[in-house]
Amino acid sequence: MTNLRFNITKKSFIYAVNIFLATNLCWYGLVWLGANNPIWAIITVILVSDHDFGTAMYLSKVRALNTVVGCVISLVSLTIFGYSPWASFLTVMATILFITSIENYPANWRLAPVTVAIIMDASRNATTYHDEIRNAIIRTGEITAGCIAALAIVAINIKLGALLRRRESNDPSI
Repeated sequence: MTNLRFNITKKSFIYAVNIFLATNLCWYGLVWLGANNPIWAIITVILVSDHDFGTAMYLSKVRALNTVVGCVISLVSLTIFGYSPWASFLTVMATILFITSIENYPANWRLAPVTVAIIMDASRNATTYHDEIRNAIIRTGEITAGCIAALAIVAINIKLGALLRRRESNDPSI
């Protein structure tokens, strides 16, 4: 086994703090808006966060694309079949077959079938068809909120970094 070393860098510390801030923003913001358990927003923040705004934007776009694909396929499946474990598993399989047959689909295509599983599972405890759809839409909103929070924290971090660099260079325009 290789020799593992422990070293917290400035970059990893800032990344961890950004995720901490974004997850708090997401969690408490969504709870304030009435969400019971916005865990998928938190997971999305972790998935799409990056210290580089361009990378975070790309990851958010890909997450959004996969969310839309996963949500549309899930809602179609829920409309036709309703929820059952088998319907969920078959919908995941169909999603994989669909997206892997599209040329140049983003490399992290696995987020689409994961989104299908997340959305379908949101409907597991629903008592009516309308509850199934409502739960799926709420879950979609949580994922979207996670993307927005991650991008907001990265944008704030970039602005603060630019401010600090100007201050360090004694730029009088601050």
